[in-house]
Amino acid sequence: MTPTGSTLSGTAARLIARYGAPMRLGKTGAATYDPDTGTVSGSPSELEAPGIVESIDAAFVGGLVQSGDLLVTLSGAGLGAARPAPGDRLRIDGRWHDVIDVTTVSAGAAPLLFRLLVRR
Repeated sequence: MTPTGSTLSGTAARLIARYGAPMRLGKTGAATYDPDTGTVSGSPSELEAPGIVESIDAAFVGGLVQSGDLLVTLSGAGLGAARPAPGDRLRIDGRWHDVIDVTTVSAGAAPLLFRLLVRR
């Protein structure tokens, strides 16, 4: 018998909540242009998202990965409808990191985990 996507998502969320560190995902809402004033605006938001941080072995440095980059795993259940994306920011231990790349692990249409490559 194989677990359903919701069971896997719940298990991932519980493990990350238990063993992960508190983080904040900073997103900027879709930009809008006001032709009357000539201004562009977007509404920034921050979401709490516990995650697990891993350092990246020096053997993998090169191409997209740079020395000092981190790999962060976030639960898909912990973010609601929000999806991390390159260009977002992630606050880890009080310091902001830029999200460089995102890989999604899914069961059907539901995301179980997000794996973020982040850089200070």
